[in-house]
Amino acid sequence: MTTKTVFQHLLLFLNFSALTVFAQTATLTPQSKIARIDSFLTVLTQYHLFNGSILVAEKGQIIYQKSAGFADSRRRISNSDTTHFNLASLSKPFTAIAVLQLVQKGKLKLDDTFATHFPDFPYSTVTIRHLLTHTSGLPDLERQEDKYISEHPDELLSAQTLYAHLLEQKKSLNGEPGDGWRYNNMNYILLARLVERVSQTSFADYMKKYVFLPAGMLTSYVRQAKMPNTPRYTRPASYFTTYHNVDSLDHRTYYTYYNLGSVAGPGNIISTLQELWKFDRALNSGKLLNQSLLEAAFTPVTLNNGKVYRAGASTRSYGLGWTVYHSKTEPTQNFVFHDGHIVGLTTFLHRNLTADQTIIFYDNTDNNPIQVMVSVSNILNGTSPLKIQMKQSLVRVYGEALVKKGSDYAATTFNTLKDDTTNYYVDELEMNRLGFDLLSAPIPNHITLSLEAFKLNTLLYPKSGNTYDSYAIALEKDGKKEEAIAMYRKSIVLWPGNEDGKRALQKLLDQK
Repeated sequence: MTTKTVFQHLLLFLNFSALTVFAQTATLTPQSKIARIDSFLTVLTQYHLFNGSILVAEKGQIIYQKSAGFADSRRRISNSDTTHFNLASLSKPFTAIAVLQLVQKGKLKLDDTFATHFPDFPYSTVTIRHLLTHTSGLPDLERQEDKYISEHPDELLSAQTLYAHLLEQKKSLNGEPGDGWRYNNMNYILLARLVERVSQTSFADYMKKYVFLPAGMLTSYVRQAKMPNTPRYTRPASYFTTYHNVDSLDHRTYYTYYNLGSVAGPGNIISTLQELWKFDRALNSGKLLNQSLLEAAFTPVTLNNGKVYRAGASTRSYGLGWTVYHSKTEPTQNFVFHDGHIVGLTTFLHRNLTADQTIIFYDNTDNNPIQVMVSVSNILNGTSPLKIQMKQSLVRVYGEALVKKGSDYAATTFNTLKDDTTNYYVDELEMNRLGFDLLSAPIPNHITLSLEAFKLNTLLYPKSGNTYDSYAIALEKDGKKEEAIAMYRKSIVLWPGNEDGKRALQKLLDQK
């Protein structure tokens, strides 16, 4: 499993599993709600799990706001409700609104095929509705561009270039359009191009004239090529314990989302907390869309088999540019939201449609937005916040020790602290990520150090097929083929579905 795959798996787990916590609503006074929310966020701030801004509103009135940390740590500029930040994937509802406005004006139909407007588009059955709901089955954007980016590491890719690649590569669909749901940024790149073609204006100009200005978002804009991004901070690898400005990192060495950083549609709208609140009110009052289209946007997608798509056992689904779900307990409450993530930044806008509650959030240090979203919504509705991990990651302590002073020092540090479960925790996926971070690290003996991390993970989690598979990948890269074969075999016994491992094992056996 690659580093990126592990990270995506962790995000999906957080996103999909967290939405099952709502319980029976209790009666709280407004003052007690505010006090509980403030107490929760104050603790997060103390543990460096909140570095940004949040706004909480109920029945059209702001009841709570808080900002913490620095928007720009070098210039010591504090976060506030007027701090500009990249919405990341929270831009998708804005793109969807632009498309739905064109539907409202009669300039296109949801069930038009995309090829109706782009005759050279090779996937003739993909409709605008499929793109909006992530049910198009199109090839994944990031996988499509992996090879090209590795060969052109300094190129900022444009929407036109990405579209040309889609046509040139002629990849098969991941499934029949409408058969299944798969989140894909390519869908929203195409939708932004559709807005431009139908409106005969640039996406940035369209958004300013028909979305930002009507909503009162006077300083919001679409980030375009060569425009600087807003400051974001991250620990670029698992062996770092200090934060670095994302734009100060070498994108050839660390993944920073540099190459896709100017593409509009799926991301790259810049706004503020204050202006997102204006957007929420404009949307709620019908300034941007009529009621029937707004209800359509908030309706879960129905697949070709006639069933509403749900993510696993949760109630989570997707509408036209919004994630939608409902509580599992009575009285049922209906929710919509969208979150966003790029390296060093997380965002969300969450609406409780039943209780008329809005939570808007941004953090520029890579913290997890979903735990904040669910927890604050829970407090608003009389239940407990999620249990937040406050302990320090022993994997990070071990990783930093490994890089600074070597394997013996790292091992003794780990063994000294591992029983202190009050202050430290160990996580299999974090150790796995550390191993892959070291495997590609720009430091001496990085492969040897990565082998130490992977080896320790197999000892900590001996029943996990993934730990042996990752260890095998590093052994193979180090030229230790016999050892790699043994670890692949061990992985497959524990993880029979490890198809990548089976192929890697067969390749090594064929070389003998």
